[in-house]
Amino acid sequence: MEFFKCTKCSEEYVFRRAVCHKCGSEEFTGVDITQGTAIDSVHLIATPEPMPDDYSVVMFQTPNGARGFCRTVSEIKRGDRIRITVDEYGPVCEPE
Repeated sequence: MEFFKCTKCSEEYVFRRAVCHKCGSEEFTGVDITQGTAIDSVHLIATPEPMPDDYSVVMFQTPNGARGFCRTVSEIKRGDRIRITVDEYGPVCEPE
């Protein structure tokens, strides 16, 4: 999963920004995020096609503090370390 990192202060963002809110820089680079820590999750049982009928959406935090979302069919609890990949529908996570 690609995040964006300020080249001046290393602040990470899920989406590219025009200006870093921390230092004001306009220079960013892409960073591939492959791990994080689960902050919370919501279990879904009624979902739109083509998603499975039973999965969870997990809010996670990267090692540098940026936050994002991924989905999983595995049981992931708050504080669990996770591995993050991407498929055609977006970020997917599994316990480490």
